[in-house]
Amino acid sequence: MKKRIIVLWLAFCLMASACSGKGAAQGNQPQQSAGETADDREDEEPPKAEEDNKEKQSGSQTEADGDSQAQELSKAPEVTFTDYSQEIQDEEDKALLLSVTENCPVISIEENEDVAKKMNMVFEQQHTSNQDEIARKVQEAKDYRKDLPEEEAKSFTGFGYGMNYKVMYASTRILSIESENYDWQGSVHPNTWTSSYCFDAATGDLLYLADILTDEVKARKVVERHILETITKEPYKDALLEDYEGYVADVLTENTFYLNEKGLVVICNPYMVTAYAAGTIEVEVPYKELKGTMNDKYIINN
Repeated sequence: MKKRIIVLWLAFCLMASACSGKGAAQGNQPQQSAGETADDREDEEPPKAEEDNKEKQSGSQTEADGDSQAQELSKAPEVTFTDYSQEIQDEEDKALLLSVTENCPVISIEENEDVAKKMNMVFEQQHTSNQDEIARKVQEAKDYRKDLPEEEAKSFTGFGYGMNYKVMYASTRILSIESENYDWQGSVHPNTWTSSYCFDAATGDLLYLADILTDEVKARKVVERHILETITKEPYKDALLEDYEGYVADVLTENTFYLNEKGLVVICNPYMVTAYAAGTIEVEVPYKELKGTMNDKYIINN
């Protein structure tokens, strides 16, 4: 059960970083490294941002009115990427310790630079947070190599760590960006997990479940039904974990969803309900099935 706990812990780390970025961008407003084994499961639910959401929603009426009146963009935000990939070597013998890949998003909105800045601060904060994680992994690689027999130490090829971003959907109303993350420390395969960032393109706000769902209880029931329908069919049904049904409700978290032109997409990471071999599963829940449980503002083509 270790791997599921690590996936949840990773989700918490990324969510905390996103929250810090949003907080820096908006004043005092509130918003995965990787897995172990599926044998050490604990009945822990992923950290939620419900209290932050309540605080955000209970802000001044003036701010709320201002956001609701934000003018829709005339064209979708543009996204480019800054490559921060690097190979970190040992200072003494130049042996490779850690290969890092990261392509940090840079968002541009000609008609509203302040909104673009607000979104960019989320990724800048994540990039800054990554530096502490990278430093820790470099030290882990040094310690690991130090304990190896001399010949094995000479052939050591280093560990790996990365965050690979890509745009999933961009419109004048929504910007959805996904990050495919990995952490490899010499195991048979790397630990991988996917996280997401969904923005209101007009305001630059990072969206929470409380922002897009008006009845989260009912919406979750619809989402869980779609997840079950997906994972119990080919090609995933043979990869189901023994107790998968008890964890379906944990799949949807604050950093595992985004919106596209068709509906709400929920990211199901390895070791949540399926084995690693199933990979990352993305379940699309059509807007029409969320009618009445979702904020009309975020239903595309509504």
